Amino acid sequence: MSKTYHWKHFTIQVTKKKIKNTNLSIKPAQPDVICMSIPYAMSYNDALEVLEQPRIQRWVEKHQKKLQEHPEYPKVQEMERYHKRLQKILPELFKKWESRLGVRCAKISIRDTRSQWGSCSIRSGNISISVWLGAYPVECIEYVVVHELAHLLEAGHNQRFYAILDNHYPSWKHCREQLKNGK
Repeated sequence: MSKTYHWKHFTIQVTKKKIKNTNLSIKPAQPDVICMSIPYAMSYNDALEVLEQPRIQRWVEKHQKKLQEHPEYPKVQEMERYHKRLQKILPELFKKWESRLGVRCAKISIRDTRSQWGSCSIRSGNISISVWLGAYPVECIEYVVVHELAHLLEAGHNQRFYAILDNHYPSWKHCREQLKNGK
């Protein structure tokens, strides 16, 4: 079930889902639309109040600034090229790191996401990789694979999780910086 609201100069699309936390995203193709996923138990009014939180306002401002700094988005051809590159690289990387970490991913998908490079559903074992990661060096792609597979051993970003990264992929901090800085 989904409802649409107007907030400031944005259109807010609120969708109730089977999730624990509220999620927000702004797609570059529609910079004036905020997609908001909320848990079924949350009311639509409570969802709109979330938008007034200072941290959410900072997040929106940060996204707007990023859109203004980089108004041109990669073309469909670039996206297709990145997708093909990832389709070639990912199976080998997952095979290598599943073996090393002693875990098994249920399903790998490549998606058009810009808010995060990868995500892991602990419950299902599914891992999603951003198609835009295909623009980066192999070591950065490998870092994201290791990062997401490490979540199958440790769900949170805690000391144990980072110890897994330190132990298995020591250059992870360098790769994370490259991804953060867009280089």
